[in-house]
Amino acid sequence: AGATGGVVAAYAAVAAELAAGGSPSEPAAARAARYEAAANAEFAVARMGLGAPLSLRDWLSASGATLSCPVTGAPLVEGGDERELDVHSLPEYVHLVAQLWLADGVLAQAAAWREGFDEVTPLSRLAVFALRELQTTLCGTMRIDWTEAELSRHIHPAGGYSKHSKVYQLLIDELQAMEHAERRAFLNFVTACPHLPPVGLASLEIEVLPQHNSTALPTAQTCGNKLYLPEYGDAASLRAGLAEAFANAEFGGLHERA
Repeated sequence: AGATGGVVAAYAAVAAELAAGGSPSEPAAARAARYEAAANAEFAVARMGLGAPLSLRDWLSASGATLSCPVTGAPLVEGGDERELDVHSLPEYVHLVAQLWLADGVLAQAAAWREGFDEVTPLSRLAVFALRELQTTLCGTMRIDWTEAELSRHIHPAGGYSKHSKVYQLLIDELQAMEHAERRAFLNFVTACPHLPPVGLASLEIEVLPQHNSTALPTAQTCGNKLYLPEYGDAASLRAGLAEAFANAEFGGLHERA
């Protein structure tokens, strides 16, 4: 058993708080009390955005997670598949997953990518660019800014919705009101990328269509930048539906329209 990247990110946040709260001279009893409090703290709603509360201890117990890769199930350390994940092993688990996913586990792929890229464009030619320039070109902008005019121009109602449809107008208003983290979640849900391309929404051209399947929540087709939206009648219902869809997207449950 394991977790998706979204859950690992939540584990990492807990581990970071545990590390920041301690010191080399911290008494053992105080450290034990901090870890006990973290284990008993609510996790499912606060960290994962789900609808029902569950403590970190109960979440870990229910998941049956071990010190194994959450994707392949391979042990992260010798005997890791027999070690249950708990609040005390959480920092070690996060470190091991990060080391596997971002370093050791992708060395061969990174070397192959570098070799292939060098065949097309010699890497020496990239030296004229600053790191931020390359990051923006390859990964998109880190800051998500848009105006009502841009949203109306590049988010297209279709399949029966029009620019006069109430739910379309509610969506445009909600996108303007969203905080940066919510805008990232929206882009990730609809396009599978949490950043805007360098030229902004113009290269995405998102379609908004009626939701015709049995769910009362939004779904998406990320390969075509399509958002399937139920015909919500007010802003609160739209906001709640999007929030639940974004939370479930981490598990793949509502990310792609069936």
